[in-house]
Amino acid sequence: MGRTVRAVAAVALVCLIAVMLSRRLPAPAANGQARRCDIPAEPPRPLHLDRFADRAHLRADSATAESWAIAYADVSPLRQQGAYPYANVRDQCMAMLFARISESHGTDVSTVREYSQQRDIIFDAAVLLVFAFAYMVIAYQLVGAVTRRFPGGERLALVAAVIIVSVMTVFAAVLVGDSWSIGAEILRVGNGHLSYRTERLPWRQYRPAILATALGVFWLVAIVRIKADRVQAAERRTLFGSDDELYSNR
Repeated sequence: MGRTVRAVAAVALVCLIAVMLSRRLPAPAANGQARRCDIPAEPPRPLHLDRFADRAHLRADSATAESWAIAYADVSPLRQQGAYPYANVRDQCMAMLFARISESHGTDVSTVREYSQQRDIIFDAAVLLVFAFAYMVIAYQLVGAVTRRFPGGERLALVAAVIIVSVMTVFAAVLVGDSWSIGAEILRVGNGHLSYRTERLPWRQYRPAILATALGVFWLVAIVRIKADRVQAAERRTLFGSDDELYSNR
């Protein structure tokens, strides 16, 4: 890849990471003893859900309430008594916080609860794009290694090798991507216990589509890399002659 492409990719990655950091929610107290069934106070104001900014605000508030309720239940003495008492204290705290948001913003509690289950599309897009950049760079390098191993005269072996490497890379990428998306979500909510929220991640919800897309992207990158290598090889032959002539002149 040329310097311009690398520079553009680096700037894009920095921007995407900045977007991810800007979408972080207020984190619950790291010290379990300091955790309360509460969320950061804000001035009450009505929200108009026909506006994008107000919808994003309600989504962030409700997600924060859910996150803090889970964190509060994590350190509750009732957690030691089993799953049901733990779920009960978590749901009670969550209901209280949702009611507070509802009163503060003039929305129904059911709407607040609904918004707590919605994903932050901008954050999710940034997470997926960061991974996609890294994936394409790795795929480009892997295809380059394969093309060096199988010269142009071994086309059948080259195609077979690319297919095998692509399948292996995609399955590895799905596993790594799952860990990456979980880590990014932990960064967003500021709590290592995601609980049931893990299943809402796009990586979990759309895994078959992501797998198919990753495979298609690998093959597209392979086509671009193989064509680029052939163009470079043709240019070298034009400038310096065939490989046999190069070796005969040494």
